[in-house]
Amino acid sequence: MRPNRRNYYRILHVQPDAPTPVIKASFRAMMSKMRLHPDLGGDTAEAQLINEAYAALSDPSRRRRYDLTRQPVRRSARTDAPQASAIAAGAGTTASREYDNPAICAFCSAPAPSMIKPKSRCPRCESPLTLPPSQAGRKGELLGRRAIPRVSRSDTITLIPGWQSAIHTAQLRDMSISGIRVLTDIKVERHRVIRIIGALFDVVVRVLSRRANGRQFELHCVVLRASFASSSGTFVSVRT
Repeated sequence: MRPNRRNYYRILHVQPDAPTPVIKASFRAMMSKMRLHPDLGGDTAEAQLINEAYAALSDPSRRRRYDLTRQPVRRSARTDAPQASAIAAGAGTTASREYDNPAICAFCSAPAPSMIKPKSRCPRCESPLTLPPSQAGRKGELLGRRAIPRVSRSDTITLIPGWQSAIHTAQLRDMSISGIRVLTDIKVERHRVIRIIGALFDVVVRVLSRRANGRQFELHCVVLRASFASSSGTFVSVRT
């Protein structure tokens, strides 16, 4: 059977083993909170694709048929053990300290491919694996100090607080290739590794600080892994 080229899991920002309630919550958040429904100003073609993905993944029998069309991720006995221990430890939390190891996915702690390219993604959670340009011979973010000036923005973004967690919408405050500041309704503890997805970027970050801002929380994060829509532009200027 030919593999399905559309990755419905990536479209809905969920993991391949996400339970049905998480898939439904992600769909509702995208269509209403992120205002991707055409009645709320969203693009019709994009909404149709999201509906297509939701229809396939929310129905158990259709989801099983779809999963059969996907090429399975090859695992060996050598790599299964680290993956199991990472899940048991709670990847994305303070219990997981493997985010600085380029051989490990910073978000879900799965083993990364031996060759990391500019657009490489984790075969399990599909988060970016590429180190941000700021880590190539330059200082990263420090608590209370910024290594690189940031660009102020107010985009609506997607925040995933941990591997296999439900997605949340948040507000981007400012960003550079080394750090990001966001405003969110959820309380995320310091040092937690989270994933943030915007229109121009997909980054895995570690929370350096959190402070209350009314009923919301402002997170100051350092970028651990990054994928940008362009190799040059507002947030990044590198050779790939």
